[in-house]
Amino acid sequence: MGAAEREMLDRARARMVARNVEHYRLLEDVAELDRRGVAELTGDRWVDRLVAELGRYDRAEATRLVGESRDLVPQWALSGEPLAARYPGTADALATGAISSAHVAVIRRTMARIEKLEHLEPAVVAEAESRLAEDARELGPRGLEKAAARLLAHLDPDGAAPEPAGDGPDEVRVLRRRDGTLDLRGSIRDTTAAALIDEGFDVMSAPAGPDDHRGLAARQADTLIELFAGATGAGGLITDTRREGGSEVDTEVGACAAEDAAQGALIPGPRRPEPTETSAPASAGRAWLTITIDHGWLRQATGHGTLDGEALADVHTVRRWACDAEIIPMVLGTRSEPLDIGRRSRAVTDAIRRALNVRDGGCAFPGCPRRPRRCHAHHLDHWGDGGETCLENLCLLCLYHHQLVHHGQWTVAMVEGRPWFTPPSWVDPDRRPRPGGRHPVQLEPR
Repeated sequence: MGAAEREMLDRARARMVARNVEHYRLLEDVAELDRRGVAELTGDRWVDRLVAELGRYDRAEATRLVGESRDLVPQWALSGEPLAARYPGTADALATGAISSAHVAVIRRTMARIEKLEHLEPAVVAEAESRLAEDARELGPRGLEKAAARLLAHLDPDGAAPEPAGDGPDEVRVLRRRDGTLDLRGSIRDTTAAALIDEGFDVMSAPAGPDDHRGLAARQADTLIELFAGATGAGGLITDTRREGGSEVDTEVGACAAEDAAQGALIPGPRRPEPTETSAPASAGRAWLTITIDHGWLRQATGHGTLDGEALADVHTVRRWACDAEIIPMVLGTRSEPLDIGRRSRAVTDAIRRALNVRDGGCAFPGCPRRPRRCHAHHLDHWGDGGETCLENLCLLCLYHHQLVHHGQWTVAMVEGRPWFTPPSWVDPDRRPRPGGRHPVQLEPR
């Protein structure tokens, strides 16, 4: 990359930072209009109406700006004394241009929910805001939303999970048309069952190869046909259930953690043998369902479990699935990192792959929403250079970020069991490392 290209990148980044800083300056002006009661003088009566008129904004946009100004700009007490901003960490990040208005919107929505939790001490609420502001400096708005959801689940474990799904909500309608075709419509509201079905479709509806030009909807339709074809064939589920005495159906969901683990991962056992030194690299070919839950919660029937896609499952649903599952234990450490179960082979085994899914939760690149199924296992130190196939030398990366790490001058290092990504200088002149993977939640009052 030449000097001209670097100059273009620097200029674009500087304009983005300036735009964020200017947004904070606007909030300061709105706060000043609000404090001095200028809307009364103009006849608008309310400051959001005045802001809407000044900027030709919709009323909702003007109301948002007024709300942001009251949360992020220092106010004044009735006695005339200055007061700190309601969300000081967010205010500082926006004022310096480190975050955007989209980040602010996520933080404000999250804090509105956190502040309603009556059992939290003020110091914990303040630490939560500081944590969100720090996360916003490293993540995009979508990544911040996922981090915020994990924070909410940590602070309110009983209130975060959905209610246990009953028999009524799930429904599928099969409508037979006169021409012999079918129209299928349905809803699966049980998050655990939905994750199981989604994972199965994800595996079976993958493109068959580079010459497979079917769209996703067509591949999923073919998957459903294949499932029923197998179920009605010899030894299939539908055939067996029509026989006298019925048949047994294996249910495999995951397992529980050891007594001293911070959390447990419910994981199915492998259906294929572990690869040997000479076997092909293990892929993510088989579908499995992973539920991560605190072992104490599982035993006490409280709290919630977390699925691969970050959806939450109520503890009663988790216990129901675990009751009918083949239990495979995985012990997680105090930072919720799986124990190292590496093998001295190039192939990523089923066991390592399951541990990566639990630790990284999908693509480990900061803010990437790709689920584990869509990711590759990347060697931090390349196998050809002597790097081992173990958790300390692996992380999950989607295709795009895998290519970016190999060819875009990003570097990855493992710090305390978690991958950290260092950007090239044209992304961050200071090249500050960014934490990746599933962000552990560990709040301590300041």
